[in-house]
Amino acid sequence: MRCIFCSGLMLLVAVSMLSGCSFNVSVNAESDTDMGSHHVVVKPGSAMTSSSSATFGDDATYTFNCGKVTVKIENEALMVNELSYGMLEVGQTVEVDHGKVFVAGQERTGKPMESQDKDKPAKQDIE
Repeated sequence: MRCIFCSGLMLLVAVSMLSGCSFNVSVNAESDTDMGSHHVVVKPGSAMTSSSSATFGDDATYTFNCGKVTVKIENEALMVNELSYGMLEVGQTVEVDHGKVFVAGQERTGKPMESQDKDKPAKQDIE
């Protein structure tokens, strides 16, 4: 009986001590990168990121993969997860926050890309 009482008392002391302890899990962690003249931030971030860039003369394509989010800037046209978010001006910031897309602080609505744009060969393939 005494062991049960001691175990219960030790559990109560441990639980009361835990209330004074804290640990912080950052729910709003972010991942970011520079894509040409644009700074891109994705929230929540991911430990699994990759980026690439390709330039052909005046044409430039940048891609940033962050978990389940793919941001692509092709000749200043912004695409996030296969949706088009319009044209960017030089130096504008892009933020993808829990699925919402902001350009220079203003929320934008995505539009499905037309099938002809998806299947269009890259400029270097035409020449």
